[in-house]
Amino acid sequence: MINLEQQLKIRIESGAIELPMLPAVGVQVLALTQNEDSDASGLASLIENDLSLTSYILKVSNSAAFSSYGKTQTLQQAITKLGMKNIAQLALTMTVGQGVFKSDALTHEITSYLWQHSLFSALWAREIAGLCRLNADVVFLNALLHQIGKPVVLHAISDLLNGPAQLPEFDDLLGLIEKYQKRMGLKLAHSWNLPESITATISYIDEYELANDMQLEVAAVNAARLLADIVLATGEPVQFEDAVADQAVFGELSLAKVEIQLLDKKRDAVGQMMQALII
Repeated sequence: MINLEQQLKIRIESGAIELPMLPAVGVQVLALTQNEDSDASGLASLIENDLSLTSYILKVSNSAAFSSYGKTQTLQQAITKLGMKNIAQLALTMTVGQGVFKSDALTHEITSYLWQHSLFSALWAREIAGLCRLNADVVFLNALLHQIGKPVVLHAISDLLNGPAQLPEFDDLLGLIEKYQKRMGLKLAHSWNLPESITATISYIDEYELANDMQLEVAAVNAARLLADIVLATGEPVQFEDAVADQAVFGELSLAKVEIQLLDKKRDAVGQMMQALII
């Protein structure tokens, strides 16, 4: 483990780790969502020209999470059903999943966990944003991308190993990834020219009080990350109210006991949406 970490550190400090590319459609979707002058037709045209993205959106639209809205057969029906903001989030979710959270036989288990954790974090962040009157679209994206450095570090570790027998235990591997993920996440964020809100989240997720004018948005992702930890934990389900009783971030967000209970009641709905989003 010590030797592996030394090798990893050398690669990181030398800049020898290859950063993943965001698929071209993801770059275009991100640019459209950041441009105040863009309209829905531009995003719709972009999606129409990508068959895999169209198929993904139709799959989500026809999932159990949206079953009460009726069956969707065309992209235009999906746009009407879900709205352009949700469509943009779906497009970015798919491209991030394809661009960053790829796996091989060696890394499949932990990559799957990291991707589920990112999705749950994003979905809970959107719920929290609604309660705190924050921009739900911004907070969703911040949470979705808050740990993009982790799969980069994981694949660097995988490249250093000769086979699964050398892979550290799950918790040890998570700890090693956590130690170096911020540096790689920021490098990737700058490489992709991601919005400042995302770099602030990556930088200050554990110290949201340092995020200046983005403090509440980063705190919302911090809180959402905790809820993701809870729902992905093994063993008997734990009520949010009990699990977060000693977590100061919920007080920072002015989320009272009754609001945390409201979040807990949304577990099934959030779980359905998470299953729909998994590629």
